[in-house]
Amino acid sequence: MLHSVCSCRFCCPYWVVWQSKFQDVVSTVSVRADPVFVVEYVCMCASNRRNSSDLGLSLPLDPLGLSARVCTFRVLSSSAKPRDAPVVPVRVCFVVMPASSSNHVCDERQLPRDGIAHRYRHPPPSFASAMSLSALDALIDPVTLSPRSSSAHMQNWAGVYASDKASTHDGAFSHIERRVFSPNTIEQVVAIVERARRASMPVRAVGRRHSPSDLPFSLGWTIRTDELYGIVHIDKEAGEACALGGTYIKTLSAALASHDPPMCLPNLGSISEQTIAGLISTASHGSGIHFPVLSAHVVALDVVCPLSSGTEVLRCSRTERPDLFNASLCGLGATGVIVSVTMNVVPAFRLLQVTEEVPTEALLGDAVAANSMPSLSTLPPDMLSMQSYDSFIEHPAWLGIMLAHGVPLPPPRAHDLAPASRGPECVHPFEPSASAPSSPSLVPWNVATVQAHIDQLVESAQHVRFLWSPHANMITIDRANRTDAPADEPTSSIFSLRHVSPAPLIKAMLFASRFHKSLPSLAARMTHYITHPSPPTHARDPAATPGGLHPVRTDTAISVRVDDAPRIFNFDCLCEQYTTEYAIPYEYTGAALVTLRAWLDLEHAQANGERLHFPVEVRFVDADGIWMSPCYGRRSCYIGIVQYRPYGWPVRYRRLFRRFESLMRQFNGRPHWAKTHTLYRHELLLHYPHLSDWLATTAKFDPQHLLVNPYVARHIFDEHAAGRQGVFRKSKM
Repeated sequence: MLHSVCSCRFCCPYWVVWQSKFQDVVSTVSVRADPVFVVEYVCMCASNRRNSSDLGLSLPLDPLGLSARVCTFRVLSSSAKPRDAPVVPVRVCFVVMPASSSNHVCDERQLPRDGIAHRYRHPPPSFASAMSLSALDALIDPVTLSPRSSSAHMQNWAGVYASDKASTHDGAFSHIERRVFSPNTIEQVVAIVERARRASMPVRAVGRRHSPSDLPFSLGWTIRTDELYGIVHIDKEAGEACALGGTYIKTLSAALASHDPPMCLPNLGSISEQTIAGLISTASHGSGIHFPVLSAHVVALDVVCPLSSGTEVLRCSRTERPDLFNASLCGLGATGVIVSVTMNVVPAFRLLQVTEEVPTEALLGDAVAANSMPSLSTLPPDMLSMQSYDSFIEHPAWLGIMLAHGVPLPPPRAHDLAPASRGPECVHPFEPSASAPSSPSLVPWNVATVQAHIDQLVESAQHVRFLWSPHANMITIDRANRTDAPADEPTSSIFSLRHVSPAPLIKAMLFASRFHKSLPSLAARMTHYITHPSPPTHARDPAATPGGLHPVRTDTAISVRVDDAPRIFNFDCLCEQYTTEYAIPYEYTGAALVTLRAWLDLEHAQANGERLHFPVEVRFVDADGIWMSPCYGRRSCYIGIVQYRPYGWPVRYRRLFRRFESLMRQFNGRPHWAKTHTLYRHELLLHYPHLSDWLATTAKFDPQHLLVNPYVARHIFDEHAAGRQGVFRKSKM
């Protein structure tokens, strides 16, 4: 039986999809005066063998309501009806609904002529529940990707996880029906989620798959959001912009820049390749101690939720469903499918960035000598690990020295929990509850001088980040402030690194470094040499420093750049990589970096030690009140490390990452949700006082836990405990 679907609004034609060829057909349909109704019947019609063009639908319905009890429809064709045309049974499913009174539908005059109104159109609450299975299938079949399509087989940007590499040997998840959809309208997303709900099928939305973990992947159905893109509106007066969830950050930035007047996001991270929904689902961040994670700039969300009564599009904000709003700002894709995001925007601005290349000791002081610690040869590891924790507070570098020698670290100090937020609507700035202490007590690590240097730099500019190359013993300090100065003219030199990227050479050196442990150090030093300016031959006058910022030293290379904000915020990530990143309390920054340096120095000195690639990225972010944000309740310092995968080849990284994570645990670290980590529910409960609220919210709006994938089940629900590595992992190194 052939299928055909027609869906109409009473005040305007909606859309028509015909999978069969019609001639003249006249039929009468009895209609109930309900807000939403579905009429299904079988009619007899003649097939049109000549052409299927100029098909139209006539529905004489009351445009102001549902007063009509009977309607007549006619399918018209420009071709004449052949006398010998065979009669074919056709099943026709009509979904007829009133015009939505929702204020989410934008004025057509404000929208670009790219079909955005059709994509953004919100169905009424009963849209999904009123439809039969056949009607749902007819809606989603056109956006179902063929298993033979390359788009149906996905891997993340780093090439570490792939949808076709799933292993379910532990029995926690079963290998079930795989279907991949590529919807381009919100209604199609609703239909897909509703169909999954009725089949109790796991479903997951995925964007660019830029996450280095298995967070995006599903063992059931997957919704690709690449086609659900577009700018809905930009409101200069309100300082807001609305975009569909699958819109790339770079696409949104380009649209804002071309607006009249030009607009811009208040802050950005190192890359802009993610979708807007993926970015906020992990509370991704930029840099600037007075700027929160990017999720804190969100004004409102439209989320498709598989409720027990049927799938609906729910609007949420600080005042409307604040629990769903807060939970979705770092929802890990488990609260619903985010189909549109409204964010704060500001007038476009340029940044003046001052980049200074300084030796490591200029910021972190002199290296700690290994002999400053009790001799590892005379004290057994058990005795070292049993020392008073105060010893490590006085000498934080000892933790790194112990770790490099394989000595188990002492259990992390019992840190004070972050105070509870005043309410889910308090996203930024962070507002503790009336009964909670204003701030947690902090351990007085004995690194006052190092922390003072960091404090001075972090407060010296609006946006500050460090890029540390341990092998080269150099730190690149980027500081940027907003400016009215004109952007730099692009250089015309054919020898400029802006035109001739060093990435191919760097990738070749990284590939060579896979074959001997001494080579990563050499590759790092050579890379730093060819990509960074040389220091001046003579010390400069501090008063004449370019950029107007007080330099760290007078004998270091300094460069100044002025450009549009997105170009300054973003930088090249070079090639595929394993990566992990932790957010620690800002006050621990000095101690953590001193410890990290001691560990890496010893690792690099040992013939069989671990070799870290470059750079170690250090950034600073303000506190927020987002329940699952790594910056919840505290100003944070993010420290991230990478291991590159040149040409997609695997490299050693697991032991290195385990040791790094053990250090971050000593400093009350919280992992970046999109990246590799080994924190599970028993630890996360200590870090997030509102984890129970988040779990209750996900259960409320997804009672069947259809949106819970292996990553969320493993880390949050503590399921899949027998095999805690990602079930989609490709590399075993």
